Amino acid sequence: MNTILIIDDDLMILMILRQTLVKAGYNILTASSGEEGINTLANSNVDLVLTDYMMPGMTGIEVLNTIKKNKPLVPVIMLTGHGDVPLTIKAIQLGAADFIEKPIQSKELVEVIKRTLEIQEQVSSISKPFSRDSRKVIEESPLIGKVSAMREIFKNIGRISLNRVSVLIKGETGTGKELIAKLIHHSGVTREHPLIIINCSAINEDALYNEMFGYEKVTHTGETENKKGKFELAGEGTIFLDEISNLSDNLQIKLFRVLQDLEFEKSGVTEPLPLKARIIASSNKNLEQLIAEGRFREELYYRIKVFTIDLPPLRKRKDDIEELTQFFIQKYNRKLNKEVNQVGDGFYEKIKNHNWPGNIRELENSILQAMIVCKGNVLEKSDMNIAKIESIAETVSISVLSTISEIEKIHIKQVLTKLNWNKLETSKALDISRPTLNAKIAKYELRHDDK
Repeated sequence: MNTILIIDDDLMILMILRQTLVKAGYNILTASSGEEGINTLANSNVDLVLTDYMMPGMTGIEVLNTIKKNKPLVPVIMLTGHGDVPLTIKAIQLGAADFIEKPIQSKELVEVIKRTLEIQEQVSSISKPFSRDSRKVIEESPLIGKVSAMREIFKNIGRISLNRVSVLIKGETGTGKELIAKLIHHSGVTREHPLIIINCSAINEDALYNEMFGYEKVTHTGETENKKGKFELAGEGTIFLDEISNLSDNLQIKLFRVLQDLEFEKSGVTEPLPLKARIIASSNKNLEQLIAEGRFREELYYRIKVFTIDLPPLRKRKDDIEELTQFFIQKYNRKLNKEVNQVGDGFYEKIKNHNWPGNIRELENSILQAMIVCKGNVLEKSDMNIAKIESIAETVSISVLSTISEIEKIHIKQVLTKLNWNKLETSKALDISRPTLNAKIAKYELRHDDK
């Protein structure tokens, strides 16, 4: 809860302002003179000062000057007389965050304070040193992009990390959608708050709802069990909805209402809780096509795509492959206690000729496997055992298949076969969870000995 210091010599105005801002959810301190206000500020943690200009003794301008000298990061909003243009200009020049003309309108006051605190949060966040966790995420992220599309994406991360707009990240499996979500979260105003990841591929709808929003129920012993959901745990941080296209229609409707009303309900509780977190969603599927097919809610789509990031596949950014390779070599040198410092003849030619259907994730896994078998300090092309997982479009005649399910069945079977039924690697390649993979294997009655 933000703390606001109100300074005004009119005790009636002081009382009215205090009541208005307490009702708006702020913690309020008051002072009836400039001198008292400066003393209170020196001995309290205050997020914003609201001060009148016309006061006996220390004027509002003098209060502003003192605050800017002693606590320059605390924003000051000045209360001025109607039409007092010279004073308004002077206050802004001296560093006032804003001004409000009398008579004061409650709605305007609350809106100006809210906006000022949001701006101050952005300034404070980007001026602080990165936390250890944030620094670790950024340092271990392959921030590489020679191609113009990637350079533009990194610029956009810088822009949108300074606010809390909803973001939709689109891209094929393995292009780094979760990585981009982490970079947005850890680079800006949310980085001191939790990052909560929700896998939207969960099979049980009720379980996923409870995971997202929590529940309260009475146990058989008569005790109340209160389970916090991830939307509550996120607080003012970030909620990353991984592969949002997998949400059931019912959950899509509920999520839309949450984003529209900015509040959510726990199961078993009638009083809603406010949504404070930023929403970032990802999808490896064409949501516009799913909308046309009636499989994704259009109203939800427009709620989550206030800003869109479209990640290109690795085959369209092959100029980045050498730098990405060097990044992963250095990363696994540290993790594996290796000293690989160069690559052999034909190494880059080999990896650039591969189509990388699994994108950056496949490249990283391939480099890791090569590093494990590498015997010296030179990574040879013979160390690279690239799995030849061909594109479904290259191996199956789509036109002869009648349903999406048939295409999915063939693709899953194909990836399982290529990876020798290693379910962990298959789930990573398909960008789905192990439980989801097991459910699809059961659904399509796939067996290891199938030909």
